[in-house]
Amino acid sequence: MTDIHQANIDLMNAYAHALDTRDWELFVTLFTEDTEFAARQWEENAVPGPWFMEVKGCAELTATLQGTWNGLSRTHHFLSNYVVKPSADGNSADASCYMRAHHVGNRERSHLFEESLGRFDLKTVKQDGAWKIARMEENIMVMLGTEEAFENPVG
Repeated sequence: MTDIHQANIDLMNAYAHALDTRDWELFVTLFTEDTEFAARQWEENAVPGPWFMEVKGCAELTATLQGTWNGLSRTHHFLSNYVVKPSADGNSADASCYMRAHHVGNRERSHLFEESLGRFDLKTVKQDGAWKIARMEENIMVMLGTEEAFENPVG
């Protein structure tokens, strides 16, 4: 495995870790300043649905997810099946991984959960010696539980 592969796998793992530990200081280091994030749920017959969330900029993404996470008591992200395709010059890559993300409601919603199964697709770049996420797409293939677990569901 090349350094580029491992660096991108470490980047994806750091993303999951930052979310689950609510380490927002780590979180902001993982993205370019002008990053783009989009999320969608796939429909029957493996047809991608419309984007239900599109955010531009690291500050906006961080604020959006912090607001969402404030309405959750616990989260758990499990990543696997990593694929990294470096560019010819080695300064960018297309990367992806499967994800299983469990979200538990807060306070009066603590008995509710939502679990997403899907894939993260990323465009990453090497910036100032570190790998960062320039674009991230969350593709939810299966949703279990209920979106009511979120205080303010997006979409």
